[in-house]
Amino acid sequence: METIQTMASDVVVTLVLALIGLLAAYATYGIRKLTEKVKAQTAQLKDEEARRLLNNALQDVEELTTVTVAAIEQTTAKSLREAVKDGKVDRSELVALSKQAAEEISAALKPEAQKIIEENLGSFKDYLSKLIEEKVLELKAMTQ
Repeated sequence: METIQTMASDVVVTLVLALIGLLAAYATYGIRKLTEKVKAQTAQLKDEEARRLLNNALQDVEELTTVTVAAIEQTTAKSLREAVKDGKVDRSELVALSKQAAEEISAALKPEAQKIIEENLGSFKDYLSKLIEEKVLELKAMTQ
């Protein structure tokens, strides 16, 4: 009888230890899944924040470009374009206006915005140059 009680006790201890091991494995699995979920949510938040920062930077550049190009168009470019047509002035002076606009916009824009654009779109100068040309075309279309 004592042998049976000892064997039964050993079986119960073995079952309890197995159950504890199984619970520990489930707990570890649950913790790992929860950690992965938190990491994914954190990455998603970072992506959303980066996207928001990029959109804000692009809006700032576009607004600055619109204002700067409009001001240059109003004060200089229109008369300079006519002088180029008449042959009084070289076309390189019109190109210089584009460089002037790019310099003014770059000086007015925060360096962080330029950095964000470069990280996401490549060269800020190339982007700005294309945006300036687009705004010049829009202004020409509106005035014609």
